[in-house]
Amino acid sequence: MGKISCEIIKDLLPLYYDEVCSVESVRLVEEHLAECQSCRLELDKIKANISLPQEVVAKNYSEGDAIKGVAALWKRSKVKAFVIGLLGAALLFGGYVGLFQWEIMKVSAGVVEISNLSKLSNGIIVYQAKLTDGYNLNTIKYDMDEYGNFYLTPVRPIVKTKNKFYKELNNTYQRFDHERLVYKEKYGDDAEIEALYFRTSGEDILIWKKGMDLPAASDEVEAKFRSE
Repeated sequence: MGKISCEIIKDLLPLYYDEVCSVESVRLVEEHLAECQSCRLELDKIKANISLPQEVVAKNYSEGDAIKGVAALWKRSKVKAFVIGLLGAALLFGGYVGLFQWEIMKVSAGVVEISNLSKLSNGIIVYQAKLTDGYNLNTIKYDMDEYGNFYLTPVRPIVKTKNKFYKELNNTYQRFDHERLVYKEKYGDDAEIEALYFRTSGEDILIWKKGMDLPAASDEVEAKFRSE
């Protein structure tokens, strides 16, 4: 690469001073400064514009130098404004995602209702689950341990939304079969779930435990799962 002109280096100096230029640009500027006294003096002027009060700067610079100093300050202010704008936008976007999209909040135990626990003719256990507060819920996380306990954790964002068409736990029937497959994948084909719970912000709500005497599912429920 040919020798970089002083004009280009002087354009880079405000970015170099504010430490917002690339590694390659830093290398070019420092190589040039090692050989060029004029550009070193220009960098000193930029430093002086930051460290000295405005009235002192005005007394020590000629009119031409003052204009150059204002131009350098203007360049730096634009760069800083751009960087601050980017940071602000990132923080706003991160805040939005954190509040409205990041699903980390467990539901309260008081709004969970489990009913109509029964067994289909094929042996699959089903139950009816409902959240009574009417807020949207799209995610249920799985957790389990080696002792046969399987936990279903309904989670929401920090800011909840109401929607009459919310998908999960809208007084719907749930099948207890996929969980068994997930458990076997983690602990082996011989592993069996001993108990199924809903994990909430207050307590673990028991849905089913091995050995429970379950009624047969009604004809309506049988028909529902056959159609699915």
